Amino acid sequence: MRETCDRHGVLFIADEVMTGMGRTGRWFGMEHWPGVRPDILTTGKGLTSGYVPGGAVLASGRVVEAVDAGGGFHHGFTYSHHPVVAAAGLAVMGYLERYDLVARAAVMGEHLLGRLRGLVDVSVVGDMRGLGLMAAVEIVHDRASREPYPASARMAQKIQAAALERGAIVYASGGQANGAGDLIMLGPPLVIERAQIDEAVQILRDSIIACA
Repeated sequence: MRETCDRHGVLFIADEVMTGMGRTGRWFGMEHWPGVRPDILTTGKGLTSGYVPGGAVLASGRVVEAVDAGGGFHHGFTYSHHPVVAAAGLAVMGYLERYDLVARAAVMGEHLLGRLRGLVDVSVVGDMRGLGLMAAVEIVHDRASREPYPASARMAQKIQAAALERGAIVYASGGQANGAGDLIMLGPPLVIERAQIDEAVQILRDSIIACA
């Protein structure tokens, strides 16, 4: 993608609202592909850890220089540039660095993916994938053909509700296969312990089996 954008003079914009600030075991998900740098990167969520709403746009030097040469980028929003948001962001970034939570996310992510791979014996689990502490389990109606459940079955939402009843919060996502398809996403806190990962995966297993 980077090469294609360069060839046609197109800006490469990376949406790292979910994947940024250590979630994948690197500060930004793009760092998993050495030498690939976006021209513009958007981030949020982990920037302030949800304590207050906060987001940021990062731009490369060549983008900033081009904007400056055109007279600058004059903008403002009613609630932007808020000092409380800036203070929260600085506090969260300081905490991440002080306790080396980005590296910890990589280590705990390996444990999480290892436990999720243990779901291979559950007949409706089609795939497990992820980076760091951002992972997903794909639910399929038929593993051999990879045929998904119909969207009307709302399988991901059913599993999500069943997991919540058992004490684990997971994220239901759908529409990956022509409007159908179900994913159960996991994005635990970067301070999660191994025993908590084990408990969460066991709850997810029980919930999938109960709903399938």
